[in-house]
Amino acid sequence: MTILKLHHLNKTFRSGVVPVKDLSLTVEEDEFLTLVGPSGCGKSTTLRMIAGLEQPTRGQIYLNDQEISGHSPGDRNMAMVFQSYALYPHMTVNENIASPLRLRNLSKSDIQQRVRETCQRLDLEELGDRKPAQLSGGQRQRVALARALVRRPQVFLLDEPLSNLDALLREKVRAQLKEIFGQQPAPVVYVTHDQTEAMTLSTKVAVLYEGHLQQLATPDKIYGQPANHFVASFIGSPQMNLLSLPCQGFSARLGNVKLPLKTNFPPLSMVTLGIRPEHIRLAQPEDAIALKGEVILVENLGMNRLLTVGIDESSLVLRALIPQDQPWQSSICLTFSPETLHWFHPQSGDRLG
Repeated sequence: MTILKLHHLNKTFRSGVVPVKDLSLTVEEDEFLTLVGPSGCGKSTTLRMIAGLEQPTRGQIYLNDQEISGHSPGDRNMAMVFQSYALYPHMTVNENIASPLRLRNLSKSDIQQRVRETCQRLDLEELGDRKPAQLSGGQRQRVALARALVRRPQVFLLDEPLSNLDALLREKVRAQLKEIFGQQPAPVVYVTHDQTEAMTLSTKVAVLYEGHLQQLATPDKIYGQPANHFVASFIGSPQMNLLSLPCQGFSARLGNVKLPLKTNFPPLSMVTLGIRPEHIRLAQPEDAIALKGEVILVENLGMNRLLTVGIDESSLVLRALIPQDQPWQSSICLTFSPETLHWFHPQSGDRLG
């Protein structure tokens, strides 16, 4: 069983920039962990430290309880797929895939067998004699992936491997990645800024912001129970509505509606409400909650419309995702289930309740 552990990892550059601050997490066998967050949050630096391309300023990296923090990249038995593909332009597809095996001095017959098996797995058999310049972006990415898979490493590392592909091809290759890595046991650490990739590929997601781990959980929990204000705002498309509301006792006021708070909340004069646009719908006469407002913007998203609504009796704006075929008027009444609401501390941003 392969287990990768990061223990209080820190990286400080000479310029004083600290992209990674006290990061600890564990990736076990059969796990696909995605590091996700905005640019500059430390995810790529973390991956490079795992690979040995950067040395941590403080902290340790363990592979199966053996510290590898000071090991060279070649001694870590890890395979890395880069954003830029990093293929040798003068080599054919087969030669590129075979290159890490030749460096390990495997026999010619073993190399040929492994290359053949990997090419079959990724539908690359007909491209074996071509060079990278003769390939499309999606084909180059599959070759880079094949070169990693053929090594049979203890850990796979992928640094934004789909970011250079167009939207349709990205969706296709993403599905291939999920299938391929679901069939092998080695831990996978995947870096992306794309939350769709994080949610669809991962068994666990680590959300990073300014070098700190904000939440480590399954995709369902990241979406359904965000740990704080940042995770709530970053995960989900369209973005979660986050509204600062006045509260008194155990209720908060949103426009013409009073919303009950849990009795275990601390005494607060303000509270941050989070609700996802997809959890808001048009109110019916029988609904207990009927939030009145005026539509100020409509965005056509294909299957749905995203309505931006100015809430009556307040200066607040709420976005609601409405099915394309559902009629609505400019003066609108919205509703939602109290179970879909998220509450956050107005200062710390931490989840309440």
